Amino acid sequence: MPDQVSWVAISFIAFIALASLVNWAAAWQGRMLLYYISKPLVVIFLIGLFLRQSPLTASKLPFLLGLIFSLIGDVFLIPRSTRWFIAGMGAFSIAQLCYIIGFNLSSPSPAVIIMALFGLLAGFFILYLAIDYFAVTSDIKRSLLPFFKGYATLVLAMMISALISIARPGWSDSAAVMAGTGGILFFVSDAMIGMDKLNRRLPKYKFWIIFTYHLAQFMIVAAVLQLR
Repeated sequence: MPDQVSWVAISFIAFIALASLVNWAAAWQGRMLLYYISKPLVVIFLIGLFLRQSPLTASKLPFLLGLIFSLIGDVFLIPRSTRWFIAGMGAFSIAQLCYIIGFNLSSPSPAVIIMALFGLLAGFFILYLAIDYFAVTSDIKRSLLPFFKGYATLVLAMMISALISIARPGWSDSAAVMAGTGGILFFVSDAMIGMDKLNRRLPKYKFWIIFTYHLAQFMIVAAVLQLR
């Protein structure tokens, strides 16, 4: 049985790696059909690995739901329209809420919570001002800005929740570092999406967005699978 379990895990990891490499290459080369086909497969295989490698407990359920809503968001973002973009943002908003709940099921000390709330408040004002500043010279619809600000706040809260895992009971150092790294990468990925919508694009921006997004999901899943 251990050998069988090991080979199942290796198979899932191999599928994840293959789907990721195909998707990243498609993003780099601008092969959009292949990009859209391969993009959901990465999270599908991650969900499979998550379910196969660990019993589903109350502390892990929010992260599973976060992966599921991330998958829904990936699919919703395939069509190129404002309506589908908002739907995708809504799905990812629920995913961020699930991750926030999952991380905060284990509470750190009051001093850490106070510092985290201060960081969230400061980060919110910086994001709010930055979005307004870049929106002035972009062609984005002003009606979308409240959605941007709301989602940015959720991602920021998730990142901070992940970062303070180092102070949470029940989180090993390796799991906490992976969670914090995943939170930062998720924030970076979504920040690049926001900059794209505000007409501030990096070269090969689709590649960097999906690369950091997948690494973020990998890190979060790897961290959660270490929880007892």
